[in-house]
Amino acid sequence: PIWFVGMTLYQRIYACKDERTAKKAWRIAGLFEWPVMAFMGVTLGLFARVAFDQGMFSSIGYAPTSPMDSELGLPLLLRTVLPVGLMGLMMSAYFSAIMSTADSCLMAASGNLTTDILRFFKKHISIKQSQVITLLIGAIAIVLATMMQNVLELMLYSYAFMVSGLLVPVLGSLLLKKPSPIAALVSMVLGGCITLVLIVLKTPLPYDLDANFFGITASALSFSIIQFLDKKNG
Repeated sequence: PIWFVGMTLYQRIYACKDERTAKKAWRIAGLFEWPVMAFMGVTLGLFARVAFDQGMFSSIGYAPTSPMDSELGLPLLLRTVLPVGLMGLMMSAYFSAIMSTADSCLMAASGNLTTDILRFFKKHISIKQSQVITLLIGAIAIVLATMMQNVLELMLYSYAFMVSGLLVPVLGSLLLKKPSPIAALVSMVLGGCITLVLIVLKTPLPYDLDANFFGITASALSFSIIQFLDKKNG
């Protein structure tokens, strides 16, 4: 579901000059994302696991019997296997991918804040003010990153919040002829907040269901009810 609501994906779609270019770019990206990137990541992770079990990381302080953060597997594998020149090239590509995603997320967050929220208080926001807002959002992101050092856990939490709040409104806006803005707003807030509260409070859920299930359900119900009432009154 994250593919339906990822802000960075819509950025790239709207950056295309026409519909044909967007479709072509989407197909190419899909080809590299799933058959190539996904399997490559899994394969490198398996290689790192085998290398750790075989003691290849012992010379740099990570013996098979010692505890190790799983997120260090790929960097340690690259450091152990690759020569110095290729290691530098690979790490450059590694950080380039991180920066490519980070700047898209920062621009999306600052764009949403300035366009969807601050415009009600100040109609015109200059480029310099937008840059300051982007800087502040980046600083907040760094603080959150220092508090939650497990990158995978942080990504899963953010994806859960995004999907539970945005999936239903996005699908509704794409499939319905006249979607209700109020229904979209209520479903976004309700779905995202319910999922976030359940995750933060670590509430035991029936049948071991994921918190997303309740967030998406609440989002869908609220969207459907308000959409029906809005259509009936309109």
